[in-house]
Amino acid sequence: MKRLTSIIVMSLVLMLQVSAQENKHPRFNPEEFKAKLEAFITEKADLTQEESKRVLPIYQEMKDKQRKLKQTEWKLKRNAKKLNSDKECQEALMKIVQTRIESAKLEEGYCKKMCKVVPAQKVYAMMLAEDAFHRELLQAAGQRKNKNHNQPPRRP
Repeated sequence: MKRLTSIIVMSLVLMLQVSAQENKHPRFNPEEFKAKLEAFITEKADLTQEESKRVLPIYQEMKDKQRKLKQTEWKLKRNAKKLNSDKECQEALMKIVQTRIESAKLEEGYCKKMCKVVPAQKVYAMMLAEDAFHRELLQAAGQRKNKNHNQPPRRP
């Protein structure tokens, strides 16, 4: 009976810990992420509301296509354990390189499209803003990690 009681108590404690962790780390919401990114880009690239309405759909279309290419690359990398020969590895490497080249060409084409809608300076500012947004996210994630583990933050 003592054993059964201790198992029940341990189960309850475990369930409480899991539920506490779920509240601490909300799930990733792609729509929320997209909205925050677009707001950040609009502000940092100094886009007007009209410019934002015209250029952000083109930008999102490019990002969606690049995301699909990145997923292809990830699948190729995940399947690396199944590759047995040097020839198979070389073929996989070439496919990965091709997806990266395709992504760069895609970006080039979409940059030209965006430059027809807004000045090139603003497209360039959008690229810099996107990098800054991701950098801030990573820094915030690092700070949360350090806070959770009671470690002092790393110095660059």
